[in-house]
Formats: sequence, C-alpha cells, structure tokens
Amino acid sequence: MSRGRDAVADPVVGASVPTAGRGVVRRALMHRLDDVLTTRCGLVVGPRGSGKTTVMRQWARTSRLPVVWGRCTPAGIAVRSGTRTELLAPDEVGRSVLARRAPTLLVLDDAHELLVGRVEDDLERLLLPSTPDVHVLLGTVRRPTFSLARSEFPPPTVLDADDLRLRVWEVDRLFRDVYGHPLAPDDVELLTDETEGWAAAVHLFHRSTSGLLPADRRRAVRSLDTDTGYVRDYLVDEVLAPLDRAQLDVLHWGSAFDDLTARRVTDLVGEPDPAADGAADALRTLDRRWSLARTDDGVRYRLPRVLHRHLRTAHAAHLGPAATLAWQERAELVARSDAPPTPPPVHAHDTDWTSTAAGSWASVVRVATRRDPATAARDAARLTGVDRALAEGLCLVLAGAHRAGRDALRRAAADPDAPPALALGAALADAVLTPGAPGRTLTTLDRVHTAARAHDLPWLARLAHGLVVGADGTRTARAEAAATAARSERSGDPWGAALVRTWAALAALTAGTAEPDVWDDLDRCWRDLGAAVPAAWTTACRALASAAQQLPEAREDARTAEAVARRAGAPGALAYAYAALAATDPDGGAELRALATATAEEHGVDVRPWAVLDAATPGSPVRRPHAVDDPVWGGVPLVDVRCLGEFRLRVDGVDADLSGVRPRARAALRVLALHAGRPVHREQLAEALWGDLDPRAALHNLHVSLSAVRRALEPGVPTRSSRLVVRDGETYTLVLRPGSTSDVAQLDRAVREARRLRAADDDAGARAELARAVDLYAGDLLPEDGPADWVVAERERLRLTVADAAVELAELEMGRGRFDRAVAAATRAIRLDECRDHAWRVLVTAFTAAGDAAAAHRASQGYRAMLDTLGVAVGDEPSPVVPVADRGTGAAPLRSRPVPRLTPVAPVVAPASSPVAAGPAVTTGRGAPPPRSPRGSRASRGTWS
Repeated sequence: MSRGRDAVADPVVGASVPTAGRGVVRRALMHRLDDVLTTRCGLVVGPRGSGKTTVMRQWARTSRLPVVWGRCTPAGIAVRSGTRTELLAPDEVGRSVLARRAPTLLVLDDAHELLVGRVEDDLERLLLPSTPDVHVLLGTVRRPTFSLARSEFPPPTVLDADDLRLRVWEVDRLFRDVYGHPLAPDDVELLTDETEGWAAAVHLFHRSTSGLLPADRRRAVRSLDTDTGYVRDYLVDEVLAPLDRAQLDVLHWGSAFDDLTARRVTDLVGEPDPAADGAADALRTLDRRWSLARTDDGVRYRLPRVLHRHLRTAHAAHLGPAATLAWQERAELVARSDAPPTPPPVHAHDTDWTSTAAGSWASVVRVATRRDPATAARDAARLTGVDRALAEGLCLVLAGAHRAGRDALRRAAADPDAPPALALGAALADAVLTPGAPGRTLTTLDRVHTAARAHDLPWLARLAHGLVVGADGTRTARAEAAATAARSERSGDPWGAALVRTWAALAALTAGTAEPDVWDDLDRCWRDLGAAVPAAWTTACRALASAAQQLPEAREDARTAEAVARRAGAPGALAYAYAALAATDPDGGAELRALATATAEEHGVDVRPWAVLDAATPGSPVRRPHAVDDPVWGGVPLVDVRCLGEFRLRVDGVDADLSGVRPRARAALRVLALHAGRPVHREQLAEALWGDLDPRAALHNLHVSLSAVRRALEPGVPTRSSRLVVRDGETYTLVLRPGSTSDVAQLDRAVREARRLRAADDDAGARAELARAVDLYAGDLLPEDGPADWVVAERERLRLTVADAAVELAELEMGRGRFDRAVAAATRAIRLDECRDHAWRVLVTAFTAAGDAAAAHRASQGYRAMLDTLGVAVGDEPSPVVPVADRGTGAAPLRSRPVPRLTPVAPVVAPASSPVAAGPAVTTGRGAPPPRSPRGSRASRGTWS
C-alpha cells in the first residue's frame, strides 16, 4: 500500500471536508468538541447511523483550523491529494500532516476500519509523534484499545452513543426547518422516545412518511411501538450484516428480554445451543466493538429500542407461532427467576414539586418570591438536608447573592441522599447561573433533561427543554421557548412557563436582541403569580434593555426599576436598576456606576446581563445597537418619527425628502418607523411588502429599497455606512439615538406609566400620563398604508388603547370635579370607539354632574341610537357612573344626579337595513358630534346593572 516516502503527496487541506448535508446544528456537541482544541484528541463513538460524520463535519467547518479529512477503509486512509483521492497508509498520512509544521485538524472517519490487528498499531504510531499543532478527531463504531498515555496527548474528549442521540428539540427543528414537515409536540416526543433519537431511524421515518398527509403521518408516529418496517432494510444491511453468527444468535434469542444478561441467554437457549456458549463474550463485543449493547454494570445490557423491536419481530417470524409462544413463556420464567432488586419508592418530592406545605423548600421559596428574599434565605436554616440547601440557594439567587446561592445549590445537587427531583433541579439552577462557557451550561441542561425523563419528572424535563431551546437569544429561540412555555401552562405549570420565558429573555438581553416589550409581558406574568421579586428583576432587565437600545423612555424605565426593586426588597435587582440609571445619565453616570458596582459587590451579584451595556469602564457611554459601525453617538443624527395621523420623519430638525423614493421603498421605511429603535427581521419586511414574490426576489427588492431609503435620509453617506438604517445580521433597525423621539413609543410608554402610577395610588400622575397619551394620538396609525396587513392590527391596538386611556382619564377628571375635561375625554373615547358602552355612560354622568341637563339628554339619545344600531333593546335610562375620589388630593366622590336608566335585554342581531345611526348627535356643548359610525370593539369597561 505504501509507495515510499518520496512518493507521498500532501493532502489538500480543507478541500476534502465532506459538504454538510441538511441537518440541525448540534450546538451542545459543538461546544463539547471545542475541548479538542485543548485536549488535541477527540473520539466520536457510536453505532452506525448515529450521526458521527455529520457532527464531525459540522465541527470541522467551525473549528477555524485547516482540515485534513480522511475516510478509513480496510486498505488504508482515503484522502484528497491534489484533485484526486489517494489511498495512503497511516504512517504516510502522519508524515504528511507533520510535514506541514502548522496547526492542522486531522479528521479520520470510520476509524474502526483500522482498529484491527497490525493496522491499529500503525494508527497508534500515526498519533503518538503528533506535535502540539496537530489535533486529531476520530469517528468510530468502537473505542481504540491502545493508550495515548505514552504521547503528549491529554485524555481525549469523547462523545458516545448517548451524546449522539437526537434530543426532542433537535427532532422538532429537523422536521420543521429541514424536512419541512413539522410535527405536533406530542408526536415529536413520541418519535424521539420510540427511536431513542437514533439519527438513522429518525431520518428513515421521515423518508417513509414524506409523502403522507398530516393525519396519516400522525398515525404512523403512533404505530412506531409495533412497526419497524421503515428501518428494517437499514438494520439488516448496515447494522447487523458485519456481526458473526454467535453474536446474531445472542441478539435474536435475547430479544425476548428488555435487559440481556449472559445468564438469561444461557438459561433461555440451553447449554447445547451455540448461542449459550460465549454469551458473555458476545455481549461484551456488542458493547465495546459495535456500540450496540449498552451496560452500566457489565452484567445487564440493553439494546437500542428500534433494534430490539426488529430483532424480536424477526425472530418470532423465524420461529413460527407455536415456537414463538414457547420462547416467550420460557423467557418470562427466566426473567422472573433473575429479576433485579425492586427500586426504592418514589420520593414525595418527585411528584409534588409545587408543595407549599410547612417545612418544604417550596414553601420557603414561595415566600421569597413575594418580598425580601434575603430574610427568607435566613428562614431556610430551619429546614434540614437537601431542602435547606435548595431553599437557601434559590432565596439567595432571588436576592441577588448569586455566588453564595450557587454554593448552596451545588451542595444540594451533590447530596447523595437527595431525591432526584431536588438534586436535578439544583443542578439545573446552578448551570444557568454559572457564568462561563455556554457549552457546559447546555451539556448540564441536556443531562438534566435526560435524567428527568428517566425519573418520570415531566415538569423538570419541560423546564430543561425550554432552557435549552431558549439559550440562543435569537428570535427563533424565543419562539421555541414560548411554545415550550405554553405546553407547561397547558400542563398546569405556570411557574415553569414563567421561568422558561424569563430565561429566553435573559439570553436575548445578553445577546443584545431583547426588546423591552418582552419584559412588560414577563412583569405581568410574574405579578399574576403573586411573585413581586421576580417581577422586580424583569423590570430591572427592561431598564437595561431600554438603556442598551437608547430608547427615549430609558431614563424613566430605570427610575421605575429602582422604585420597584426597593419595594420588593431585591438588592440584586436594585443593582441592575442603578446600572441602567448610570447608562442613561450623561452627568452623574460615573457616580451611579460606582453605586451599582458597590451594591453588586456587597450582595454578590453576577453582572453578566450588564455586558449589553458595554460598561467595563465606569462612566463610559453606552454603546449603540451592535450593528452601527460609528462608535460615537454624536455622529448619528437626531430623528423625530411621527406615525400617528400621518407619516413624518425629521432628521436633525429637517423633514426628510422622500420624493425621489419609490412607494414600496417608502413603505419599507414606514415599517421600520413603526418599530423605531427595535430590530425588524428582513423576512418580516419582505413578507409584509413583497409577500406575492418568491423569497429570493423579495429579499432582493428589500435590499434595493432600503439602499434608496438610506440615500434619501443621509445624502452623501455610502449606503453601507448608514447611521440611521443599519443592518445587524438578519435584521434592520431605524436607529434612535438619545434625544430622538417616536410618537408610537411615547404613547405606549405613557399608557404603561399611567397603569403603574394608578397601581401606586398616584392618580395625579396617572392623569398627566393619560392626558399625554390621548394628546399624542393625532389620528390613525400610518393612514397612508390603508388596509395593509402589516399595519391593521397595530393600528387597531393603538386606537383601542387610546380609547381606554380616554375613558380612564374622564373618570379621573370627574373625581377632581373638572367636568368639562371629563366630557372632552369621554367624547374623545366615543370618537375613537363609538360602541364603547362605558364611555357613553361616563359622558352622560359628566353632563349631569355639571348641571347640563340638555346635554345629558342629547348624550342619552345618542347612547340609545348606538345601542339600537347594535340590535340591543333599551329601556329608560343608563346606569350612572359614580366617579372615584382622587386619591392624590383626597377629594370626596361626587354625587351624580338621578338620570334615566336603560334596562338591558338580550342583544338582537340588527337587520341588514338597520340605519347606521339614529337620534340626535352627541356633542360636548362646544364641538362637533362624533363622526364615526358604530363598529365592533373590545368589551367595554362598564357593566350592565
């Protein structure tokens, strides 16, 4: 085989890596294989069809090392040499790689073909003299028998068959993103269970069902426990073909058992049969050489479920019905006589993790989520054992003492007497709180998920699943995490759902992709659970996200976060709030940064999320969104964005000249303006504006249109250097530097702030914010875009939001005795949503309280006309609205004069010929009547009495 040293050609580095086929990136495995850069040697060991080659080529292409790829055969190693494939001996490959005298990754696929006899010695000689610049990755069905201890190699990095199994989330992505045939979550779990994530079986199932209708595919998934036809040929031709007769006999006869032992096979078959002779050796060979039988103790072996089912079916067909019955009965007798010890009963913690009974870790942690978790951590000392360590760790984490909390969690995870649920939960919490390599976090989460499923802890498996899929921080990751959280909610686990959503948002925050609105949803989620402390953390994280994106309301968000953290008694969240305040204060930033640092150090806060602020130097300015090339905010123009009533964009105080921009390009700018300061995915833009084109053409049009927009907004600036419309990966952002404004963002902020102030009994402040929101609404959102799908829902949301705000403002003004303002606000609400029942009743009450009986009568008639158009029969008079006393001033509630009352009856559908409006118009006494025709709305705030 060798042609002599002088005849050896250098392999072509990098050109021989197989092209990556369709598949999902195994992120956790990629991180594991990164250790090869340190250990210099990696082994990927698994049975045929387990995805070894796919994993190795994914990592080889991302390792940043020049690659020599060799495919091992019994005759030698096939490598690329020039434009040809050469078959070389191991020593020839070794000399060629060493001769490069440069960092090199040598990948040997199917290395088991060389792990026999003398050739294995040649392979060992190839590896032993390797220099520190050479890294070796072997893909093999069995582990080598030689030792690398005599070389300079550290212990190798090893991925085994369990590591290579596809996880539930990977199977989900494979069918959804690669195969284009998404499966229901339950079907994904069932398919993963029945195939045990064996890559070949999953792929073959797809091939066998790709032409089926969805209902037929679901039926195929449900028949997996009995059907192996989709994988039969592969098992016979690829997996079983290399085995000798004795090994095949042991497999066929032993398939009657779930757990194979040499003794069971011997007792089942009987001494005269060849299968009984050497059964122990055959099982060891199946494990060590072929990776087909797995064992934990060297006595009991388990086969892959798909293979086991096939062998049992095939052997039954070979024996015939009568002999099969005898074989199965004999196997049952043998199994009973050799039954393993009964496992201990399941601990109560494994089935009741949400228990709030006194003396449980969960009861203490629930108290810590409401207020002052540091005090709750001290109370945890009354508990004992793993309950104490777990409760103490989680309470400290809620307080912000992350380092001390991790120490307690590690004690709980390492407790040998801990129930599986508590030990695994502690390990999971420690993993997500430990800074450092994400690979270790993903590996731990993956192992917790596997162990939780093995211990029948579905709540913990779902939690681990959600944490894994949400770890990327991307839009897709957040969507997958949201789907997992929704499953938790449907399963009666709202706490698990909230944790998954929070983790996904934290990952997005660290990656710089979190949108502040995400934190508003999380805040509501935690408050619905009565968990004020996690809600304080989410408020603080929202402030960080606002500061990182330099949103106009960032300063107010930071102040709110500080107040909320103080009320909750969460010093860690307070440190985050200080960091956000420092980032938004151009004058006192250094002092606030020092305060944030001191608070964090005092309480042991891990400041990982602060990375989005680029705050390594105290007082340093916050960086802009990561896609902007110019590092100084001063070079970015000030922008004033107006989307309500009409679209208007001013750049440094001058109206942008868009006269030379095509209509569709202007529409693209308006989409970005609607989301000003926040990234918009390019596919979202393309689908909204060019949904009738194929994706490639749509993206091309988008690129051309945004180039035109950039030229119009920043004449003389190269489009790729635009400081206003910037691209970051797959997203575009209309950048808002400090001092820039967006009317939509200001309106939403005013409504949120009013809600917060009312909850804090500050009605005066709430009135001011509500009035601001109503004043900001200059008209419908982007009327230029008509009924475009991308704007209709947001337009309706804003209209109804302002209608709500106007009604609430009217009630507060009545509480102050300012009836003219109450009338104006109620009238504004009716103009926005004429079918808003409560607005009409507030209007009637305000006129009556002001002593204007004629106006009250006209308003009542308008109210009746509105109800008549809806087919609602009316009686005499509407029920009065009793205004609430102003809690900011202590003013007494007003006494409304008696007014005619309307008696409700069941609604009746109005005939098609019913008039749109009837009765006298309603006015404020000074202005024109509401011009809108009645239309559907959300349920009004008022109730029938």
